[in-house]
Order: sequence, then structure tokens, then C-alpha cells
Amino acid sequence: MISADFAKIYYQLHPRFEENLSHQSVRILQYIQFAVNPTIKQIAEAFRLSHNTTSEHVKKLDRLGYIEKKRNPEDQRQVTIGLTDLGDTIVRRHTELDPERLNQVLATMSKTDQQAIEQAFRLLREAADDCFSR
Repeated sequence: MISADFAKIYYQLHPRFEENLSHQSVRILQYIQFAVNPTIKQIAEAFRLSHNTTSEHVKKLDRLGYIEKKRNPEDQRQVTIGLTDLGDTIVRRHTELDPERLNQVLATMSKTDQQAIEQAFRLLREAADDCFSR
């Protein structure tokens, strides 16, 4: 029930996208957002992709200006990947709810219901963090 409700909420409240990004590209951007400076190897392992396929995705995202590559100061052979400001904006646009639409819906609800929803989502996120964060 939660999963189906979430899918319907996201369908109704997601922002409109201007960028033509594949689902895989969005997932990789989101991984970079939360993994904090992963390497191509870590991204490849997370998505069970070959190193070459991952490199192609990363090159495309780099050309679009969504990511930046940096040498690891502790090991110059290692390159880490981070989001640019534009990349952060893009990944949020493709994964979060539209704030205006969300506020429009919340404005129709009582303060008590708004607080209950915020608390429920916070509890669910915290439990998910406890179960799946590395």
C-alpha cells in the first residue's frame, strides 16, 4: 500500500522535466548525490555495470556539465566523481517532489495532518537509513 501510494503521489507531484535523461543516468546522478565522491568502480558495482559502460555514462554526464571528476588527493591514481551545482539541481528535479505542487496540496490540509505526514516520512526515511545506509 505504501509503495502504490508513493508511486501515485510522485506521479501527481513530480516536477516537469526539461532534460532528456535516461532513467539510468538519473539513478547514477542520485547515487553520486548520496554516495559522496564515488569512483567509477563503485558506481559500476552499485549498478552491476561494466567499467566501460559506466565510463560512457559518466562521460555523457560530464559533457552535460552535471558532474565533475577530481583526483583523490590521497591517491592521485584514483578519480572521484561529484555533482556540479547544475547536476545537483538536475538530480533533485528528477527525484524530488515539485515544491509548488506539494505546497498546494499541503495548503488544503490541517496543520495537524501536515505535521503527521512530515513525521511519518521522517520516520520512514530514518528507518530506511538504518536498514540500508552503508
